[in-house]
Amino acid sequence: MANGGDRQSLSTGQPLSHMTQVDSSWVVTAAHYTEITVYQPLYWTAVVGEFDITKTDPDEQVLKVNRIIPHPKFNPKTFNNDIALVELTTPVVLSDHVTPVCLPGGTEPPTGSPCLVAGWGSLYEGNTCAEKVFSSTCKSTLGKDLVTNTMLCAGYLSGGIDSCQGDSGGPLIYQDRMSGRFQLYGITSWGDGCGEKGKPGVYTRVSAFSDWIQSEIQSRFKTTEHILSLLKIATLTS
Repeated sequence: MANGGDRQSLSTGQPLSHMTQVDSSWVVTAAHYTEITVYQPLYWTAVVGEFDITKTDPDEQVLKVNRIIPHPKFNPKTFNNDIALVELTTPVVLSDHVTPVCLPGGTEPPTGSPCLVAGWGSLYEGNTCAEKVFSSTCKSTLGKDLVTNTMLCAGYLSGGIDSCQGDSGGPLIYQDRMSGRFQLYGITSWGDGCGEKGKPGVYTRVSAFSDWIQSEIQSRFKTTEHILSLLKIATLTS
């Protein structure tokens, strides 16, 4: 069911994968896109600041991809650990309309909290607001063996509002009531249909991977610093 219900789209002219900016040089997406062999960094382009896909927006930036890092434990059969980091070749120019979303804190929003879902995929029903669903409810409706601890569900059990085909890799965002900050709690992963009654959408639980994300970004930063220091030494001694 998981493989058959992944929310990707290969339609001509449509974004292949959705990503969310978490740092000036890094975005996150769903790992199941990076399993397609042809989509290596050479063939990827990241667009930020996009609002209207029919025209070039004032804050729109097109950036090349340096490398793609799927989670080492991603399982393409079950979609467990469905997350990947994408490093851009150059940093994004930040503005009022282009800024990274915060990684989630230690406490997840309560069940029933309103969340925002974004994507350029199919619009079968509803709009872009969903609610986080009880884990036990999600497992009972979709299958306890399919929904793991690295996943969460959002939508309405009554149906009508959900992410859909073409939305994979996009964000499930919650605005913290105390700080007002927007936090990335989910990545659109898979589902059984779109907006169907009793079948909420399934998202990668980003809080389960915050340490991995920060570790990869810091590791790359330290490697870059080391290379620059070696180049400086080489320049001084030449």
